[in-house]
Amino acid sequence: MRYAKDHKEKTRQRIIEVAAQNFRERGFEGEGIASVMQSAGLTNGAFFNHFSSKEDLAREVVAYALAERLDFLNERLATGGNTRAYIESYLSARHRDNPQHGCPIASLVGDVSRRSEPVRDAFAQGMETLVNRLAEQWPELPAAQARGKAIALYALINGALQMSRATKDDALSEEILASGRAAAIAML
Repeated sequence: MRYAKDHKEKTRQRIIEVAAQNFRERGFEGEGIASVMQSAGLTNGAFFNHFSSKEDLAREVVAYALAERLDFLNERLATGGNTRAYIESYLSARHRDNPQHGCPIASLVGDVSRRSEPVRDAFAQGMETLVNRLAEQWPELPAAQARGKAIALYALINGALQMSRATKDDALSEEILASGRAAAIAML
């Protein structure tokens, strides 16, 4: 059976998309190749037609998920949203409760720090792009100051989101989100 010319690239992309959701939900170590391939509707053997290793897939997933997050930020800002709306969306119960569809920084940062250099490089490049885009929200500030503000804002909202996910106490989780939102909005 002959496949369409772009079949291999579409299959590869499907694996990356499925792995991005699964890794954000369960972490790199909590998700295996077999589970990713099953979720993508493929056999384990097909994996090596697309990736040399799980680490190779992890690098692709980090790059893809951060690009997806940049698209989300750009969409928010382009449709009349502002940084405040982004913060409110980021530090929401919906984002907290759906890590598989959320920001890969909050879901994967701990795992990424223990991965190979190529995975960490992909993370750094994606993070750099996000920080630079967010820094554009303060055109009146000198570039270094706007960048510092963007880095601090990301650190704050990511930390708050991670903490809210880590607690089993619903009231405390909501309090963390609310406090994080208030502190982040005060930075604006």
